[in-house]
Amino acid sequence: MNESTVATLAIEGGTPVLQRQDYKNWPIITDDDRKLINEVLDSGILAGGTAPQVSALEREWAAYVGTKYCLTTTSGTAALHMALAACGIGPGDEIITSAFTFLASASCALHQNAVPVFVDIDPRTYNMDPMKLEAAIN
Repeated sequence: MNESTVATLAIEGGTPVLQRQDYKNWPIITDDDRKLINEVLDSGILAGGTAPQVSALEREWAAYVGTKYCLTTTSGTAALHMALAACGIGPGDEIITSAFTFLASASCALHQNAVPVFVDIDPRTYNMDPMKLEAAIN
């Protein structure tokens, strides 16, 4: 990135890209959402196969994506742990991940006693740089 394309940050006196009124609340939570959340909270069963809402979600999602099974997790981190374990990732295996990512991408590999290999990003796209990925594989 050359210096002529970099603007002064707003915090350093540059022009803000967004004004406060441009920010939108997210996620948008509706009254129906609140009702359903309260049903789950009132049931006292927040997770697991015995929670009727969880079982319903798993069945409906499996049908929606056309698969026989679906297993929900409590987080994306838990999903990454399960995926690495299901793939048989173990001690000494190398897992290539972006150098510009959420920490779970690397920590999940470490929890499997695997070795995270960081690949830098393309500064224009913020995606993993394909040339650097190829070098990491070779």
